[in-house]
Amino acid sequence: MPTVELADGPTLRYREWGRPDGAVLLMLHGTTSDSTTWKNVAPGLGEHFRVIALDLRGRADSEWPDEYSLPLMADDVVGFMDALGILGAVLVGHSSGAIVAFLVTAGHQDRVRMLVLEEMPPPDAVKPPLELPMGPDPAGRYDWKAVIAIRRWLNAGHPDWWQLANSLRVPTLVIGGTRGPYDQNRTRELAVAMPDATFVSLDLGHTPHAERPSAFLQVVLPFLAPLAK
Repeated sequence: MPTVELADGPTLRYREWGRPDGAVLLMLHGTTSDSTTWKNVAPGLGEHFRVIALDLRGRADSEWPDEYSLPLMADDVVGFMDALGILGAVLVGHSSGAIVAFLVTAGHQDRVRMLVLEEMPPPDAVKPPLELPMGPDPAGRYDWKAVIAIRRWLNAGHPDWWQLANSLRVPTLVIGGTRGPYDQNRTRELAVAMPDATFVSLDLGHTPHAERPSAFLQVVLPFLAPLAK
């Protein structure tokens, strides 16, 4: 796997598929996942795009630096784009990776061409609160401290995010799963709060891209068609 050492951050590893001349799709995984989660949709997307799937800090083969927050992960993504000379990209994020994509977009709208948010948690405090791990998972390929940081964020409320959503001018596709853990009405409301967003609900669980790759591609590819090769 290729590696990028960020000037002000950790060393990150990534996977790449598709055509080098295509618009860049930067894929961001969820909390306990890594770049391999996209393996079944990346080839289909790669027919039209340059697909790059990143291992975020504290996950899989990227560096585990002991310091974690969602804003730091968003900064890593911007630094990664700078390191690879990517002036603008489509961000595709799943779950907490969608939160990272949202934060990158909010701070750098000029760098984000389009945005896909799959099963992103609404900015409500999770009830009942998510349990925080007490130590590392021997079978996991992630730093348990990263999980703590993300779950603490999810357990808190973030009402300011509704106003943040109002400020996004990037074309956005919001994908929900009817059998996932999040209230689809709240996810739809978040999409409505964005000036240029479309909401699609799939009869799937929390990971539509992995559960039924064809269904994921059927909604994502038409949305991304304006940038496809």
